[in-house]
Amino acid sequence: MSTAMMYYLAWHEDDWLDEMLDRFPEVNAVVPTAKTFAMLAEQRKSGEVERAVLVLNAAQEQQRCHAFLQQCMADPFLSADPLYIVGLRPDEEKAWQETYPHAKIVVITGFAVEFDYDAVLARMEIDLEGSH
Repeated sequence: MSTAMMYYLAWHEDDWLDEMLDRFPEVNAVVPTAKTFAMLAEQRKSGEVERAVLVLNAAQEQQRCHAFLQQCMADPFLSADPLYIVGLRPDEEKAWQETYPHAKIVVITGFAVEFDYDAVLARMEIDLEGSH
């Protein structure tokens, strides 16, 4: 039976991962490397994972994040999956949005404790369920 999978891609544990684990019963949290890309691509190609939502925290290792996303954008399955890019500063948002026009860029301004994670996680949940 095929499944839907939430992938959280980051270089370190962070607040986003905590929030996602609180909301979703299963999150596959992995480091965005070439090995991870191969695993994701195979899971989607084989049908093991029917729907996926990719959430990439690009706060660190931005060059490596770009390299990972370029691989994903070249993949026929992963390029069609909903993509959220989190962890960026407000001054970085425009450049990332131009590079990945279909991505949902989530920038936290102000204090993280005041940010409405729930609204963003609700959108992710809708994407995971396959409703657009």
